[in-house]
Amino acid sequence: MKEQKNLEYYDKLPYNIILEQWDDGSGPYWVARVLELPHCLIHGDTPEEAIREIQEVKREWLKSNLERGLKIPEPVSHEYSGQVRLRIPPSLHKVLSHRAAAEDVSLNQFMTAALAGAAGVEIETKAKGRKRRATRAAKASLPRNAPGKSE
Repeated sequence: MKEQKNLEYYDKLPYNIILEQWDDGSGPYWVARVLELPHCLIHGDTPEEAIREIQEVKREWLKSNLERGLKIPEPVSHEYSGQVRLRIPPSLHKVLSHRAAAEDVSLNQFMTAALAGAAGVEIETKAKGRKRRATRAAKASLPRNAPGKSE
């Protein structure tokens, strides 16, 4: 027997909540949103307020969409393979390959470090038996005006 997908069913699902600090020029505030539910968001003066309020907003969003017979997305998987297929221009591939060789790391390590740096995450990679802070190495290899490069 198939479980009926009613308000209680959807309300118990582990939806992903995103909490961000925003500032529209009049001062910072916090926005909480449900990743999988379009336009399901709320703001609050504190992170706690926004998180508390998003639960009620989510329930109202679900109720409204159920009443109107609209499709309700379910939570996305929390599993990540660590593999991404990425198509880039051959000219960029060449530049990245040369910079990775100059840093004495693999292209994969170099690209991982560059992506981590752009995301504000610092990681370490190994180059011929020695550890190095990969974001520093990747940032040093970026052109002067590249995003993520600090002066």
